[in-house]
Amino acid sequence: MQILRPELVTPGYIFIAPYRNRDPGAYIYDNFGDLVWSSAGESGPKVAHAPHTCQYQGMPHLCFFQGEQHQGFARGHGTIMDQNYRVVKTVDSSGAGASADMHEFRMTPHSNGTSVLMTVYQPRMFDLTINPRFRIKGGMGWIVEGVFQEVEIHTGRVLFEWRSTDHIDPGLSYTFPATTDTSGDGLTEDTPWDYFHINSIDKNTDGDYLISARHVAGIYKLSGIDGHVIWQLGGANPSFNQTNFNFSSQHHARWLSENSTHTLLTFFDNASNTFNVTNRFSHGYVVSINHVHGTASVIKSYTAPDPSGGLSSGSQGNMQLLPGGNVHLGWGEHAYFSEHTFEGEPVQYGLLAQRESNVMIYRSYKFNWTGTPLTKPALWTYALAEDAQRGMAAYVSWNGATEVRRWNFYAGNSSTGPYGFIGTTEKRGFETSWRAPVVWGWMFAEAIDGNDRVLERSEISKTFVPSRTLRPFCDDWTCRRAERVEDQEFDGEKANRTVVDWEDLSPQRGWQGVYYAGFEKGEARGRKGVDLASVVLGMGFGVALVGMAMVWKWLLERAPVKSTSEGAGDGTVKKEFGSGSGSGLMDVVEKAKRLFEGLVGIGMQWRERLGGGYAKINGHAVEDEGLPSREERRD
Repeated sequence: MQILRPELVTPGYIFIAPYRNRDPGAYIYDNFGDLVWSSAGESGPKVAHAPHTCQYQGMPHLCFFQGEQHQGFARGHGTIMDQNYRVVKTVDSSGAGASADMHEFRMTPHSNGTSVLMTVYQPRMFDLTINPRFRIKGGMGWIVEGVFQEVEIHTGRVLFEWRSTDHIDPGLSYTFPATTDTSGDGLTEDTPWDYFHINSIDKNTDGDYLISARHVAGIYKLSGIDGHVIWQLGGANPSFNQTNFNFSSQHHARWLSENSTHTLLTFFDNASNTFNVTNRFSHGYVVSINHVHGTASVIKSYTAPDPSGGLSSGSQGNMQLLPGGNVHLGWGEHAYFSEHTFEGEPVQYGLLAQRESNVMIYRSYKFNWTGTPLTKPALWTYALAEDAQRGMAAYVSWNGATEVRRWNFYAGNSSTGPYGFIGTTEKRGFETSWRAPVVWGWMFAEAIDGNDRVLERSEISKTFVPSRTLRPFCDDWTCRRAERVEDQEFDGEKANRTVVDWEDLSPQRGWQGVYYAGFEKGEARGRKGVDLASVVLGMGFGVALVGMAMVWKWLLERAPVKSTSEGAGDGTVKKEFGSGSGSGLMDVVEKAKRLFEGLVGIGMQWRERLGGGYAKINGHAVEDEGLPSREERRD
């Protein structure tokens, strides 16, 4: 992001939806190029187009298209999200035709958020043999009919529908079958000829519509009563003489104002569809139409502030007049955007991806926005090793939150607390990193707004400490990305069929220990590894228990017995323990008890010599004090 004139940049956020990238979706960035919100993987189909703010039910919302991308168009629905980033409504096209297309989904102007405008790309059979220029013969052909609908949100009822074949002859197209990667060859339903390519819709207070159609290079004013063409700018049969400009393959036509004698409108002139070029660079135009004289003139023109002198966008793009008078432009296939003063001076220039990346942005907008997500902030905590003097790192972010100004951190050495305040830092970008001077076992963060109010707190994060085998690949902030072991002789399929004793093979067995800071004392405590001693101690207790059982058996055999006069029924005499001469059964029990207590005492002495218990965090043996119980660790 290049801030060319900071004092002239319009406050707000930049709304884009890149696609053909790894994580397509709707995104919001701030004026410095820092991410604010990503919808990737959050809801609905992954591909989105043209996110922007909209008024719905009297409140600010986000509106954008979601669906599946096809060659030159899309299939999907309109999505409306509230300020908590919850999908509150999806809107589909109505009738028996195809589903909604990507090129336009917006609230109908002057409708108070009760209806939307949306495009539909409808394949239909068409006799393409009637015009030899189409180069189709010997059967029925297929075209894409450019359709738009005004749909009532609450009921799904179509308030108005317009179809291009009812009003615009396919013979007027500048893009013939099988001539571009998006035109289609017209031979099948899957490859219909897109002769019209509608890409924007607007509506005025009189109820009439303004549309742009790329493949006929025309902008049309249409009657809101019967759909007939009132006037046409550009194209094969223009209504006006263009005094100082030409254009082609344009996008995003919008009314600025109109009266009985003049119309002001804006649009993005691509000036290229990759094979037909009418200008070296693409431009944003403000055009004045004089209905008295039948002329159209460019009164403002905007070019990308690129070192090459400008950009030629073979597809997509838009132009937005901002509330303060500046102009924001999206440069379509190049994933660039810029802001200019109304007079044309560039004040901001950003790019999401290099031109060679093939990442595209259909439209780019700038709006004010307040996002209050219902999710919790994300926190990850990390310490390099047992040396507490190096401290630890914390990484915190909150996807979509616009009101966070700083982060407070609280820590403890038990998952259940107590937790104490250990520091604060200003929010910096999407993810804020911060260092604590000593290592704590658990931590959480609080998001604080500009009025010192707590907005939300993160979940408790358990500090990650790398093993000895991982530690050489780490530093004080994080560990580098893992790599696969290159082994040409490794047979993955065979390995998957083999039962492996990972306990015997794991290099993580016998980890030596980790230092954790005492919460109350604020100082680090460590202990030597006790792994081998633990094994020896365990074996000793096992042997002792076996020995105790043998002694018990021996004492029982030597216990005095009493003979009775009652026969056992088989010629023998019954005997009862503890009733004859000698110490009796109670003496035996007492001796066994003393023996067991002696063994336990020996074990406790060894335990003290070996340095405490065996609580574990991330597989490391550490001291028990200040750490959670087994039940806590299970949680």
